[in-house]
Amino acid sequence: MTEPASCDCLSGALRLIDAIQAAQDMHQCCQSLLEQALALTTSQSGFVLVSDPRLPSEHFLSSGFEPNFEARSLADRLEWLDQLADAPEERPTRVRFGEHALALQPIRASGRVLGMIGLAGVDEVDTGLQQLMPVIGTMIERLAAKTSMERKLLHFDTFLEVSSLLAKPVGLSESLDIALFSSMKAVSAEAASILLLDEAKQRFRFFHVEGAAKPLLGEITFDSSEGVAGRVLQSLEAQVVNDVVDDVQFYGQIDSKTGFRTRNLIAVPLLAGNDPIGVLEVLNRSGNEDFTVDDRLLLVAVADQIAYAIRNAQLFDQVVQAYCKRRQGEDSCDKCPQPLESWDPCNQYRER
Repeated sequence: MTEPASCDCLSGALRLIDAIQAAQDMHQCCQSLLEQALALTTSQSGFVLVSDPRLPSEHFLSSGFEPNFEARSLADRLEWLDQLADAPEERPTRVRFGEHALALQPIRASGRVLGMIGLAGVDEVDTGLQQLMPVIGTMIERLAAKTSMERKLLHFDTFLEVSSLLAKPVGLSESLDIALFSSMKAVSAEAASILLLDEAKQRFRFFHVEGAAKPLLGEITFDSSEGVAGRVLQSLEAQVVNDVVDDVQFYGQIDSKTGFRTRNLIAVPLLAGNDPIGVLEVLNRSGNEDFTVDDRLLLVAVADQIAYAIRNAQLFDQVVQAYCKRRQGEDSCDKCPQPLESWDPCNQYRER
């Protein structure tokens, strides 16, 4: 009778290792780990938490608990991780959470606790699962390192792409079209815009827009203290708002005028040195997903490049206008064909 049970245990262990190894990202890894851990034990309820500084956010999945278990257990999970860091190697820790008796099995690698598996209604975690924990920890650590490297490469590629595009001798409008499209692609957003401050820094106007609302926003302006953009301008700190309905400062009049429905957004101040010139916003992460801290950090780097491109264009425009007016008079530049991007003297001046 023991032999079939041993075979089942071995088969379950192999399925667990195969499932984790086949995972393409940490969410899929946690999902596979939770399913197989429950299958290997008598527990009907459990959760998996992976928390690693190399990941943009913690990954938490639960099954079999009441719907609000994740929100209710948030503070306790942090305490449980601290307890597991001091607990004996590979041994489960028992805790109570409301009506649940939980056995917490640490996920360890390189001497650190990367997370835990929590199983309800069991006194001991299955021995086979315990024996697999060093392998599971190593695989999760490698996946976290891979995720971190891919994230850094994405940041670097996006930064280079936007920087090189804004450095090209093309019109600012064309450059910003591409820069905003690159920002949207990098964080999987549906739309993006640049809200530019007027000279008095009292009002925003939509200087540039990409996405569904592009034809509708050209003439709209609003007070620079309004909305999430106003809050970001005041604090000079980028912000992620993953549910605009719950944000009392969200400026819903823009959605009312355009018919575009904003679900979530990232707003990043555009700073040329210490001078605020506007706000970059990306809207609605695709797949109804939330924006992450990592998305925010990526856009902060991109925003610097966009801010200086706008500032340089503004300065250049001032130089050209001052040059033409000083050399040729107030009305001499009407219908002048000289492109704004050129530093060459205009045709009328050269003919003189």
